[in-house]
Amino acid sequence: MESYGKNIMPCAACKLLRRRCTKDCIFLPYFPPCEPQKFAAVHRVFGASNISKMLRQEIPVHDRGDAAISLVYEATTRLKEPVYGCAGLISSLQMQILQLQSELNEALAETVTLKTQLANALSIIISSQEGYQLNHITEKNNYNLIDYQQLRECNINENASYTRLLDLPVTDSDLKHM
Repeated sequence: MESYGKNIMPCAACKLLRRRCTKDCIFLPYFPPCEPQKFAAVHRVFGASNISKMLRQEIPVHDRGDAAISLVYEATTRLKEPVYGCAGLISSLQMQILQLQSELNEALAETVTLKTQLANALSIIISSQEGYQLNHITEKNNYNLIDYQQLRECNINENASYTRLLDLPVTDSDLKHM
């Protein structure tokens, strides 16, 4: 990003502060010339000298990029929310997390309740079907057994009536109408 000759294009900080940007400028890696609004926000909230001291003395070289990103975020948030800044946003997000956790717990409890109800309904359906099948088979077998035994006892032939089956008195006139 060199400009004319040996001069380099000034970083956003040097451009805003109207000073000459050198190749060892502390701001150059973190505030490129294409994003002047970032340094403007940081400068407005923290001040250029405080940022310079922080980046040079307090923060290790490998953490400076993350620190610059954090400073930009904190500064832009402070400009949008002058009273609480990041703390207000963090508090709001924590409240949202608690609310969502509460809703999630309610949904999980409802899921457990519905699964329990489903299991109970299925067990009732299965047991009633098994009971119906068992009762139906037993009743059917009992009817077949009763019918067979009753038919054997009656000694059915051409003139015989089914009086024993129904235990009704049958007269000769009844037989004539059949």
